[in-house]
Amino acid sequence: MGKLFDLFGTKKQKKIFGLLKPETVRKRDKPIKKLTLPSNYTHFKDSNPKYPMYVQAYSYLKNRGITDEMIEKYQIGFCDKGDHMGRIIISSYNSEDELTYYIARSWDTYSKAKYKNPQEEKDKIIFNERLIDWEKDIYLVEGVFDSLFLPNSIPMLGKFMSDMLFEKLYNHAKGDIIICLDSDAWSESVKLYHNLNGGELYGRVKIIKLNGDMDVADLRGNINDYYYNMR
Repeated sequence: MGKLFDLFGTKKQKKIFGLLKPETVRKRDKPIKKLTLPSNYTHFKDSNPKYPMYVQAYSYLKNRGITDEMIEKYQIGFCDKGDHMGRIIISSYNSEDELTYYIARSWDTYSKAKYKNPQEEKDKIIFNERLIDWEKDIYLVEGVFDSLFLPNSIPMLGKFMSDMLFEKLYNHAKGDIIICLDSDAWSESVKLYHNLNGGELYGRVKIIKLNGDMDVADLRGNINDYYYNMR
């Protein structure tokens, strides 16, 4: 009886006799379509500075305090045609230089849809992972534009951290982790601090409190002056 039970208890036999739930029976893998940038994406350096769409896109970035060095480092571009026309494009690549995500931000103040991002699962990627130095201090921010103003920063693409990012920080971060969310997300910042400040990361988590209408781009001088004492 023991051998007979073992035989019919194997996963292979359960599959044959229909004892597995439908969702646990593996289906033939479908080819995964690789993410690509919008077809009309143009890097600023490849466009004419006098081109009207270039002027509009460039002026938008300058008004947000973004420098030419940032544009080059993060390969920021724009679209002048197609479904993403009138949008700034900031792309994300993993450690193997594979495109994993991008944001498409409208520079039109009156646009009904500020962002037109791909349908990829945001909690499955670390935005611009290839630029992160895990040996140095890491800043956690909400949005991609925020991340441009702080060194070695990771945008969470929202107010909450994914499990994947948590595990990556816990297992690979060697320096301090500094949380710097928007001023309207203070309670989320505190929760994130307590979630991170334990185990291998204990004592290495810090938090910055932005006051009033202050934005990440407004941080000037010694960032240490903005640290909030949680003790």
